[in-house]
Amino acid sequence: MLYRLEGRLIDLEAKVSQLEKAMSEIPKAEPEIPEEAQRRIDAGEHPVRVIRELRLLTQSQLSELCGIRPNHISAIERGQTFGLKTARRLSEALNVPASLLF
Repeated sequence: MLYRLEGRLIDLEAKVSQLEKAMSEIPKAEPEIPEEAQRRIDAGEHPVRVIRELRLLTQSQLSELCGIRPNHISAIERGQTFGLKTARRLSEALNVPASLLF
């Protein structure tokens, strides 16, 4: 009985390995942004504000998700510059590529 279970476990491990390999080969699609949101960004609105509002988040809620103080998020949305580390944290919380935020 134990030998049979061990054989099944080895088979399952092989299948998991095959699935992991197949999943790693699937190209990751970047989340699409609705046309209206893209239009707002093109019109000059700050991308962080547009995407935050699209996700129905307040500045405080976004702050909790990314670990950036709400007053800093407010300043960013008003045009204050920010670094790559901040962009990465915001992009992960908003589920968008960091390049969209600049």
